[in-house]
Amino acid sequence: MEPTAQIDLWNRDSGSVTGSVIVTSRDARDARLSLAAPDIGLSIEASGRDLFAALQQLRLQLEPLGWIPLCNGARVDCYPSGMARDMGGGRSVYILSSEPGRPPLVETFEPAPREKVGTVADQDASYQRWLTTRRSR
Repeated sequence: MEPTAQIDLWNRDSGSVTGSVIVTSRDARDARLSLAAPDIGLSIEASGRDLFAALQQLRLQLEPLGWIPLCNGARVDCYPSGMARDMGGGRSVYILSSEPGRPPLVETFEPAPREKVGTVADQDASYQRWLTTRRSR
């Protein structure tokens, strides 16, 4: 992934969409994200053990303001595997489905449609349901 990603933000309350730029960086321990959305005067930062964790922390700051990033990492039906996190730094997530076999892998910061994104809590709950379903087969 490039160190900079252009990601639209969608306001779930008003329906408006605005552009933003996310700059990624790493220090010895954490991945860091800096988001700037100049049209709405928003500038925030977050960090986590990998890019996906940092994105979740960023989303937790955006959610009270009504904003959700329109990217695969914010899709309710996407989540990284342990290997995607450890080896890939959270740059990719799997599109989780009930189909047998390995789910498709997509880039975390690639665009996603608004009907697929949701809150961090929705995403975490969906992932837990998916894990339970996979284990019960």
